[in-house]
Amino acid sequence: MIQRIQTLYLLLGALALGALGLFDAPWSGVAASRFSWFVPTLIALLIVTAGAAIGAIFLHKDQEQRKAQRKIVIGVQILTLLLAGTLYGGLYWVGTLTFAGPSGILWTRSVVLLLPIVAYGLFLLARRAIESDIERVERMNQGRIR
Repeated sequence: MIQRIQTLYLLLGALALGALGLFDAPWSGVAASRFSWFVPTLIALLIVTAGAAIGAIFLHKDQEQRKAQRKIVIGVQILTLLLAGTLYGGLYWVGTLTFAGPSGILWTRSVVLLLPIVAYGLFLLARRAIESDIERVERMNQGRIR
């Protein structure tokens, strides 16, 4: 399990999403106080997305599980896009979707805005590694049939 590179990518992607909980920017900003749906939606999307990514790590035993793993990772990518859209949309609607403020770069908000992008990139790398595994096993099986 741990020797497969997609395991590392999935784990790092889930950790990147989990790191959003360490910052106050999305939870106590203007969007959180103005929109009652903002924080619960972000929390639900974070839990489901990170949980599915961690659950996908354990689907690797045979070819059918790898194909299911690929489908789950595609779903995780879609959920990550929904999470980013919710985060960026909420901040945009209240006018705080910026990297810079009057005193310079807002590092905390910048990190919060970049974490979903980093997580999506890691999930994309995981999906590519899974597809490579699937193709490798199919090529090996074709060689045995002949």
